Amino acid sequence: MTSLKLIQLNFSTGGYNLLARVILNGKPALFMVDTSSAKTVLDTDHMQKFVGKAELKRNTRQNLAPGSSSVYSYVANIEKMEIGSLVIRNYKATSVDLSHINRAFRGMGNPQVDGLLGCDLLKHCKATINFEDRVLELGLLEEPEEPAKNEVIE
Repeated sequence: MTSLKLIQLNFSTGGYNLLARVILNGKPALFMVDTSSAKTVLDTDHMQKFVGKAELKRNTRQNLAPGSSSVYSYVANIEKMEIGSLVIRNYKATSVDLSHINRAFRGMGNPQVDGLLGCDLLKHCKATINFEDRVLELGLLEEPEEPAKNEVIE
């Protein structure tokens, strides 16, 4: 189990976001903890900080992310992702255009994010978020035994 202290961004609207410091292929990154994001993704504009241009592969599926101005996304292999003491090897990262988030953050004097830490990793690492102490606890990554299906589970 790893515990990671999160950064809290406060907004005059009363809302806030939590950010996590992550290391991708040996380089520091800042990810927004996003429980509404189905997948962990990298910003398309920031992706080349962590992987070479030759390593990027155009995704055959169109990017339909809300607020995205880009039609296509890219996929790259992150050889080593470190979240606190948790190490994830060979993570297939998809890019999403996060420029709308980064523009809003920049306009309020906040740091830009390199990606979103989404529900795929949060669930498969049995994440717990302690909002009061701003701590993210993660267990070891447990890959799902069955392939994902389109379904609603109640």
